[in-house]
Amino acid sequence: MAKTKLMAMLTALLVTASGVATAQTSYKIGYLPSTVGQALTQAWRVGIENALKDKKNVTMQSLDAQMKAEIQVTMMDDFINQGYNAIILQPIDAAALTASVKKAESKGIPVITLNTDTMLPHAACVTMDDTGAGYMVAENVGKSLGGKGNVAILQSPPGAQAGVEREKGFRAALAKQYPNIKIVGAQNAQWNKDKGIEIMNSFLQVNKELDAVFAVNDNMAEGAMIAAESAGRLGQIKIWGFNGQKSTLALIEQGKITGTAYTNAYNQGGMAAKYAMDLLTGAKKKGAATEIIKVPPFAATKDTVAQIKAEDRW
Repeated sequence: MAKTKLMAMLTALLVTASGVATAQTSYKIGYLPSTVGQALTQAWRVGIENALKDKKNVTMQSLDAQMKAEIQVTMMDDFINQGYNAIILQPIDAAALTASVKKAESKGIPVITLNTDTMLPHAACVTMDDTGAGYMVAENVGKSLGGKGNVAILQSPPGAQAGVEREKGFRAALAKQYPNIKIVGAQNAQWNKDKGIEIMNSFLQVNKELDAVFAVNDNMAEGAMIAAESAGRLGQIKIWGFNGQKSTLALIEQGKITGTAYTNAYNQGGMAAKYAMDLLTGAKKKGAATEIIKVPPFAATKDTVAQIKAEDRW
């Protein structure tokens, strides 16, 4: 009788698809960013590791999708088939990864996405306030230009929802507050510094008057800066990035980049890890809809960048 009761109690504590947990003594968490080679994805990993470092019963595995959605889909299958308990995912393409997220969730594996949401409900999305931060950048650009001028946008790949939302916020602010500022070009620079140099060079060639550039991540902003400096036009163009990586903050201090929408990526990764553990340990119950957790942006400029502490620079 005692053995039967014990088995019943253990069965009642097993993980279910609703996110209630667990009599498990150990957990495996998978971290799957778009690539491991970017400052942002590395900072997320550090944040995740810091949040888990005191949890001796938790292991974390990171894989590199090499900026290819088809590789990321395969790696999601690997995490699922190997019985990982939770997955922290930065989808390369929101639509392409939706089926993978659905598959994981159907097997009781909560998925927490970073920055880019997917099309169907999952546990949570810990994201920068992309639309709001894009709006904030446009307000700063508009004020600095006195409400008129020519601007260009270095875009993200079309399936990257985070970049799409950043550009959406930027365009909305210009349309509402600064109708005399003209967007003279917008091209996909693939989140990449070298591609940013290439696209910025093309903007410079066709626009003899270019007053500002908004790159929807810092890598592309740094590429735009290199191109403008090589062309001898850096002093004429205000360049804004997005994310707030350490190298970009240094360039802001040097006066080579005008500003960036900074977010503490260490904290963002840590929030995702904590959310995963709360689900696995039963401290939190997964809802029917994706819980959106927004991390507020900070406009880092030469006047404000000193407010970001050394330990918060990633």
